[in-house]
Amino acid sequence: MSGFKKSPPTEYRKFRVRGHIRSFRDLEVYKQTTTLSAQIFEVDLPPKLLRRTRLDPELGHLRQLSKQIPRLLAESYGNRFTDRELAYDKLEKAMEIIGNVIAKTDFLTTSIDDYETKQSLLKLIPEYQRQKQKILNLKKAWLRFDEKTRDSKQTNG
Repeated sequence: MSGFKKSPPTEYRKFRVRGHIRSFRDLEVYKQTTTLSAQIFEVDLPPKLLRRTRLDPELGHLRQLSKQIPRLLAESYGNRFTDRELAYDKLEKAMEIIGNVIAKTDFLTTSIDDYETKQSLLKLIPEYQRQKQKILNLKKAWLRFDEKTRDSKQTNG
């Protein structure tokens, strides 16, 4: 058997460690979902929009949903060291809420005629899709780390 390691899958070849993660604020996905939430809070419905009184609560709900994602990521990071299953559940919940944010954003874009407002909402959808994938990758990384830690404890213990 040769001493060469098998090359990593293509999706991991571009991955690089960005530095030590000392808190949830160091997680790139936390920073990006916080920024996306702030962008949703900057969206205002046009004053002369038909059905505005019906759509304002929908936009308010979208804002509330968007705030939950970074909160769940922060909580998950903290729970990771005390209750791993709870941490993983919170990551799953964050991904579920991203699905809700995307659906709510789709609903609003189809209900709004104003081009600028529609475009500002539409550009958020692919960004949230990327964040969902990043959360899934984070969960997989944590699972691999936990597996390595468990294996090394069994070997050494």
